[in-house]
Amino acid sequence: MTGSRAERRSAGTQTMLDVLLRWTWIRRRTPARDIADFDSGQPLRVVGFTQTIGGTVKVSVGKGRQIARQRQGYLRLAAGEPPLWKDARGGRSATLQPPFRLKPAGGKVRLAPKFDRYELVTGAGTYDLAVPKKDRELVRHAFGGGAEPR
Repeated sequence: MTGSRAERRSAGTQTMLDVLLRWTWIRRRTPARDIADFDSGQPLRVVGFTQTIGGTVKVSVGKGRQIARQRQGYLRLAAGEPPLWKDARGGRSATLQPPFRLKPAGGKVRLAPKFDRYELVTGAGTYDLAVPKKDRELVRHAFGGGAEPR
């Protein structure tokens, strides 16, 4: 993270304060504004879920079986810098290497109906990624995919 500007939350990354402001009809930033700010050099932080970026974390489910755990974290997007994934807990992080290809993946995100699931193909491998539906255009734009029809 070498940028001189402080990162800000994207339109789809909402805190409890943002929800309260929305209930009182105070406007929040829009996805179109996020894309314009990204293009002008503003680093953005997009909340998300992954099982594979930065390594898989296994959880025991009994009888000696283990499954990959879904982890919450943030994707830092800044023009001219490689995207950075940081786990919300545990201090795990990973810098994503180009070239990028973002493909919609089927299925829903468990316990997160306002999120879209993607398969992110990078120079270092293929990862799963779930981001808020409000941030889908920003994430596609940042990874070079542009806006796609919903």
